[in-house]
Amino acid sequence: MSSKQDSKMLALSYIKDQIVTCEMQPGSLIQIDEIAEALNISKTPVREALLELQYENYVTIIPRKRTVVRKISLQELKDIYDARTLVEPYIIQELTPEAIEANRELLTSLNETWSKIHIHSQSREAYIDFLKSDLEFHQKIVQMNSNSCLTNFCSELIYKSQRFWYMALFNNELDVVQKEHLKILDYLICGNMHAAAEYTKKHISISKALSILSE
Repeated sequence: MSSKQDSKMLALSYIKDQIVTCEMQPGSLIQIDEIAEALNISKTPVREALLELQYENYVTIIPRKRTVVRKISLQELKDIYDARTLVEPYIIQELTPEAIEANRELLTSLNETWSKIHIHSQSREAYIDFLKSDLEFHQKIVQMNSNSCLTNFCSELIYKSQRFWYMALFNNELDVVQKEHLKILDYLICGNMHAAAEYTKKHISISKALSILSE
């Protein structure tokens, strides 16, 4: 990969993360100069990254005027969760016994992590740590599937859905999320992919409902 491409990918990852975590608020102006300076790169790869992010519906570019963080509609929230409800359980359903066995150490590690996770304070930092663990949980499970096209698509949906949780800090039932994750892991460790898929569908539906209520 060329240095120019590296710079573009760096900018792409940085801006996307800033938007998803709401460090860049919906509707806010994106300052190309500031991003380039923060990443120690030129403005060109930042502009190229923003063009791609416009295609992915993260930003809106008004030619020769400004680039802003795209606002999220309730319909978009529903669309993302509906897509996850179709794809994520299917990926889990299609996991093979061989995939479970190959990833048993990962599943055991996730189970230990989620058995110990607790929010000890209502601080923003503690909540964000929880969200990072939530993202890791879902992405690692779908990446157990060998279909890279499906897993990449689903991982992006999972990542996009995180934005709604960052916008609704402290308005979610994290203890419920923890119990549901442990239930999904129990089914997977036992090799019951069908039950894990059905429970994942329920889990996503609950997350969708909580996000809509938070809106």
